[in-house]
Amino acid sequence: MKPGWSRLGRGLLVAGSLLLAGCEQRAAVEPLEGSPTGPYRLTLELSPPEPVPGETTELVFTLTQADSGAPVQDLQVVHERALHTFIVASDFSSFAHLHQEDLAPRPATDEASGVFRFPYKFPAAGTYRILNEFTHRDRSWVKHFEIRTQGAAAGPPPETAPKLSRTVTVDDFEARLSTSPALPVAGHEVELVLELTRAGQPVQNLELLLGAEVHVAVWRLDGAHFGHTHSYTPEMAAMMRDMAAHPGSHSAAMMIEMMSRPAKLVYPGPLIPIRHVFPEPGIYQLFLQCAPGGEPRVFPFKIEVGPWRKDADTRLQSRVPET
Repeated sequence: MKPGWSRLGRGLLVAGSLLLAGCEQRAAVEPLEGSPTGPYRLTLELSPPEPVPGETTELVFTLTQADSGAPVQDLQVVHERALHTFIVASDFSSFAHLHQEDLAPRPATDEASGVFRFPYKFPAAGTYRILNEFTHRDRSWVKHFEIRTQGAAAGPPPETAPKLSRTVTVDDFEARLSTSPALPVAGHEVELVLELTRAGQPVQNLELLLGAEVHVAVWRLDGAHFGHTHSYTPEMAAMMRDMAAHPGSHSAAMMIEMMSRPAKLVYPGPLIPIRHVFPEPGIYQLFLQCAPGGEPRVFPFKIEVGPWRKDADTRLQSRVPET
């Protein structure tokens, strides 16, 4: 082979390697795509692209119409925020419920481009689930992401037997969770009641947190069946009875309209009732957020949900006062 051809071949090889490296670098910073697909597209950009545990990562979400790519600018504000973001470790060892407005008002440029951004420090190496909930045109939507930090172990974490918990201690607070029926049944409504004490005394000074006495994030231990619910008030109970009496009413729109109103405190403590329907049997992780004395706290619980059987007790003995 002529020397010139040899030099040309080496040059092409180097150029090809540089091009490949550039492609790999561009691919590494491509925005992540939220799932499931649908009429809206939510992407996530991380800076740095592979988060370093304990160091600040900027999360930038962009919400657009899937068909046109136009930014979604008119989200409905529900429980005082337009986009609710939940970040949970795959082993449920950490949890966060975040919003851009927690830090500062959302700039007009972000609103115009459908962007939400905020910093977060992933507490440890591992895999994390990120879920975003938003409401548009009287319907709520959820988008999911899964990311890995630097140092995350390859493969799923080793399985351990889950420990069910109905009483937890956080700082000097003790939280108890009771349910009716005693064993929740999949597919049937259950009432959960959070009872709080502090240093042995009933908590009587709960304040509203994002328009509710409590926010509840729910996952089954395999990461499926995410749910987000709140305190169950007499006003909500009256609405549910009205909807049951008038089938075909616009129940979703009515519920969203109620959650968008200025909030008022109903339960100062120590008891907060909650309603939820667990869709499938299994062990569920619950994170209950509330603000005794205006100080936000998160109380984690694991509870079992049983399958429906003909002899299953699905009776609900409510502790919500009648209006």
